[in-house]
Amino acid sequence: MVSLHTRDYFGNRAIELAGIIVDPNFQQSGIGLDIVKDFTDHHRFDRLVTYTRNPSVLRILGGVAMKHDVLSYDSPGHAARDIPHASVQDGVIYHINRYAPHGLYGGFDPATRKYNGQILKQRCEMLDNKNNALAVSVDLTGEE
Repeated sequence: MVSLHTRDYFGNRAIELAGIIVDPNFQQSGIGLDIVKDFTDHHRFDRLVTYTRNPSVLRILGGVAMKHDVLSYDSPGHAARDIPHASVQDGVIYHINRYAPHGLYGGFDPATRKYNGQILKQRCEMLDNKNNALAVSVDLTGEE
């Protein structure tokens, strides 16, 4: 899904990954990465932005941007200035109150799963509140 607001915010040089659904029978087979990679290969943008609590989405962004840890920034404050609705807490970029009071996922919260060997909610403490999301931006030009 293309977010026109994100494109406008970045001067038509970025796109927002607003959601991706893969049948549970085919998850962890690389289909999500293939879909997003194919899209970014055919539609040249400088950046890919997402708001998420899902480690799988973080891995997809890392695969597209060829970056091991998409939550690691040289200067999180500088990066946050370029992401709509983003703020930095403890070196992590969040969108505070992104979701409804009970969160986006209801009883299931993907932030309880691991990203790069660590439970995401433990690494990103503001995810204890189900309203909050990570705000992530990755470079697609190979310059970062």
